[in-house]
Amino acid sequence: MTVADKRCENGHFIDESWDLCPYCPSDAEEADVPIIRPARVQESQPRTAVPSAPAPRPLPAPTPLIPRRDTASGHAPMPMERTVAVQKLSAEDLQPARYVVGWLVGLNGNARGESHAVRMGKNVIGRDRRSDIVVNDDQASSHHADLVFRPEERRFILMDHNSTNGTYVNEGEIEPRRDLIDRDVIRIGSHRFLFVPLCTDAAMWDAMGALK
Repeated sequence: MTVADKRCENGHFIDESWDLCPYCPSDAEEADVPIIRPARVQESQPRTAVPSAPAPRPLPAPTPLIPRRDTASGHAPMPMERTVAVQKLSAEDLQPARYVVGWLVGLNGNARGESHAVRMGKNVIGRDRRSDIVVNDDQASSHHADLVFRPEERRFILMDHNSTNGTYVNEGEIEPRRDLIDRDVIRIGSHRFLFVPLCTDAAMWDAMGALK
């Protein structure tokens, strides 16, 4: 506790900031309440700094996983196998490759000298632009005929698809199908095509894609 060392005119110890002694009788003209002045803060006293927020603590490094050992054998267990996603095959991927097995060669009109590939399986012949073999003839139907190659039988079969003007082989109308042989002439509308086979009893595509 700090002891006051200031005295008034009557010898009373008072605080240094007081101008009037509260213990002495006051005159009538003086105020009842003594005037108290705030004490001056010494300039040499250091100011209290506002504490700043503590810096965030760094996160600890992840601990590497150590495989547990098998208590029976003392060896680390084998790593778990991961499941690998297998891409599903579409219906087109499952179909056999459609290798070229022959040709139709134009003999007249705007198709003269042009060749059309005949592929394994069914080949659509017609006026429709989506046909495998397009015949640009007003007398041809949109889906006029089908030329099918059966590899297990080594057979080329021409089938009319209920066309309006019919399908002809060597100027004879087929009813409704006919096997083709080398150098047969097919007529659809006014267009004639020479049939030239590639795959016969002497040559055939194998499973590895080689012609043997």
